[in-house]
Amino acid sequence: MFSSKNMSYIYYHEYFEGLEERKGASGLVYELGGSPSSEEQFRERNMALQDFKFDLSLSPLEHLKHASKGVASVQTFSLETIYPGLMIGTGNPHDLKSKGSIYSGFSFDYVTGLPYIPGSSVKGVLKSVFPRKEDAKDDINQQKMEYIKSLLKPVISSDEEIYGLKDNIFEDNDVFLDAYPTSKNKTKQQCLALEFITPHSDIIKNPIPINCLKVKPGISFEFGFYLNEYKLSDEVQNECQLSDGVQITVEEKIELFKTILTDVGIGAKTNVGFGQLE
Repeated sequence: MFSSKNMSYIYYHEYFEGLEERKGASGLVYELGGSPSSEEQFRERNMALQDFKFDLSLSPLEHLKHASKGVASVQTFSLETIYPGLMIGTGNPHDLKSKGSIYSGFSFDYVTGLPYIPGSSVKGVLKSVFPRKEDAKDDINQQKMEYIKSLLKPVISSDEEIYGLKDNIFEDNDVFLDAYPTSKNKTKQQCLALEFITPHSDIIKNPIPINCLKVKPGISFEFGFYLNEYKLSDEVQNECQLSDGVQITVEEKIELFKTILTDVGIGAKTNVGFGQLE
């Protein structure tokens, strides 16, 4: 049905080929000409999106892992989506008021066409669970402090150590790469599924289901980082009255990130179960 092998181009260009503009009761609407009906044609296109098989060997992380000697080593781990799946990039524009079309945007890599989780999103989720020094007395902030301490005991136990680690991770040297689907035994894999979201904007009106796209359950995503060990600065050592700097290794950072992502989830609609990983 689609001529391109790049899902980014398919979803944001080919998917809407053949649209014709007309005036409807609610303003301009766009429909596919010809037969069968526009709604039925979009239904067929939606199924083609769901059935599309991605070439997972195109993942940039695969190339980084096999980079030549002398290049800093990338650290990776994989987590798998669980029911109901993962939604990413839903805020991207994809709505032309076409009945039967998918209304929500999606994050597809421009070059490879793979679904991906932006590194900025990974960084944002991880940073969101760390306490803020300026909100030290806030109840939620204190809960975040206890949560991070519980993951790092007995290596780190004081507030100042946590704030120092936070600055080291998010302000200094660590780099957060985009996450891509991966598989140990499949080169090409179907990753997407259709979903319906039913927003209730009015308690006395029937909700209108919205067509969406998601990464289906059971898809492994590989997360990549360039990380550095963390050692307390002299200033923090003195403040905490420590004789030697507490050190967090790269491996310990990886385990910390993995635990946070499985505890919190990532992407859109996490409040209704999407974006959970294991």
